Amino acid sequence: MGKRKRNKFLYLFSGLLVLMFALAGCSSSNEASGKSADGKTKLTIHYYVGAISKGSIDAAKKNFPKYNLDFVELPADNNYDVKLKTSLNSKSAPDIAAVNSNIQDFLPYANKFVNLLDYGANDLADQYVEWKWESAKTGDKKSMIAMPLDIGPTGLFYREDLFKEAGLPTDPKEVSTKIVTADDYLAAAKQMKEKIDKPMFLSAVGILGERYRALDSGMYKEDGKLTLADGKLKEEWDFVVKAINEGYTLGTKSNSVDNVNAQNEGMYGAYIGASWGVMDVKDADQSAGKWRIAKTPGGYSNQGGSYLAVLGNTKHPKEAVEVVKFLTNEASQLSNLTENSLFPSMKSIYDKPEMVNKDDFFGGQEINEYFIDAANNISYVYRDTRDTSAFRYFEDQITLVETQGKDPEKAWKDAVKKAEGL
Repeated sequence: MGKRKRNKFLYLFSGLLVLMFALAGCSSSNEASGKSADGKTKLTIHYYVGAISKGSIDAAKKNFPKYNLDFVELPADNNYDVKLKTSLNSKSAPDIAAVNSNIQDFLPYANKFVNLLDYGANDLADQYVEWKWESAKTGDKKSMIAMPLDIGPTGLFYREDLFKEAGLPTDPKEVSTKIVTADDYLAAAKQMKEKIDKPMFLSAVGILGERYRALDSGMYKEDGKLTLADGKLKEEWDFVVKAINEGYTLGTKSNSVDNVNAQNEGMYGAYIGASWGVMDVKDADQSAGKWRIAKTPGGYSNQGGSYLAVLGNTKHPKEAVEVVKFLTNEASQLSNLTENSLFPSMKSIYDKPEMVNKDDFFGGQEINEYFIDAANNISYVYRDTRDTSAFRYFEDQITLVETQGKDPEKAWKDAVKKAEGL
């Protein structure tokens, strides 16, 4: 190669190096400032499977053309919470993250989240059911770490054919007016056992959870004192123990193959489930047309429902909050409802035609009526950050009573002792 050609090659090579370093510097600069390679504001959103619909995601991307919105879907398992808590102190944390119904577990880390009250969140408060909105605030109400995506109001899922066979009311309105209290529910279980020798309830742990969620107080008071729902938890414990002793429980785990089989075979009569449970019960496809939904006996309650939070490490808090407000607005929640069967936390949607759902699986019944009733009547209940852990001790112990015959009083005392140690 001649000298002239070598020089030309060196000039070209040098120019490429300069360009490469310039691009690298630009990329590094973009990354440091939270920009994508095209110069757009990049926001990463982590959510678990089913928490946000495709329609809502597509609409957000269209609504924010100057943002690069990176939606990352993750498994809906226990690791999600662990990873989220770990990421609170990480530079690689997402800008936005979905938080499950255990929002109280994250409130102690409020300083690791963007306070939505600083970005006008309270201006939107009256659009959402109050109890869900308030649950995302710290005890002093000075910080709000997330906005509600959806909720899980409950209803009584029951087998119309088994109720008929046992001589119980079968029409949802009649069931709702005759099986009103917890005692009514227990009396219906007694009748079912005596008439057709089948248990009403799925499991002891299931009933305990149903009853606890209907109480108007949590495991702890605002001052941190353990009160076991102002003493009411013992009453519910005794309710469950009686159901076990009388043979009113099947003793099968929910969210299991055994439960699907039990539903298909009509092995138990009813359970109190959340609105999202409509999709779960349909896994028992052989029982189609035999289920109905009525008002929850023993008090209104909620089970589940998600939030969206902005993590404190974000480089673009204002922009991230804008996206969260959009993903929790009426249009987004309507998409979540129609695509993912997520029950809206926005009250205005309850009057929309999309809320009318006459479902053939439930005998053509309009299934949202009682869920809407619950959503509008649930009250805010303070949940201490230890609430979930403390209640789990009682779930573990009541399971031992049901499955291993452990003495109920010994089990109660063991659970109390563990809760006191938290």
